[in-house]
Amino acid sequence: MGLKKGPWTPEEDRVLVSYIQRHGHGNWRALPKQAGLSRCGKSCRLRWTNYLRPDVKRGDLSKEEEESIIYLHAMLGNRWSAIAAKFPGRTDNEIKNVWHTHLKKRLSPNQVIMDSRRKNREEARISSNEDDIRFWLNLLAEAGHLECFEQ
Repeated sequence: MGLKKGPWTPEEDRVLVSYIQRHGHGNWRALPKQAGLSRCGKSCRLRWTNYLRPDVKRGDLSKEEEESIIYLHAMLGNRWSAIAAKFPGRTDNEIKNVWHTHLKKRLSPNQVIMDSRRKNREEARISSNEDDIRFWLNLLAEAGHLECFEQ
């Protein structure tokens, strides 16, 4: 029998959560067979990381969180993991999906600073240097845009 595709069933979720609680996740490639699931390791890892982890925050983003995502995206571009790090319990996948389905559509084309269709990518590129990131986050905090985050 091959690997199962498509939506996860509640039973598969229970099996995955139960296995990880007992044994930890360790090697994602080996986990599905050890847990008795007919899924690939990547599918199990993404299901756990984005949906089943106990510390994953559920529900809509607050207005402050949405505004912060807009400002952080303006500073960091599509670096979803770096942006999600400022939102405890939110996943980079969720932040990315909210950006593409809701937030980006609210802004006019001129407001989307890091638009991927920009002709000159070098002008839009912001250094990934941690000092630069700290500088921009501190600047946003001073402007009152990151009040809900710990520094």
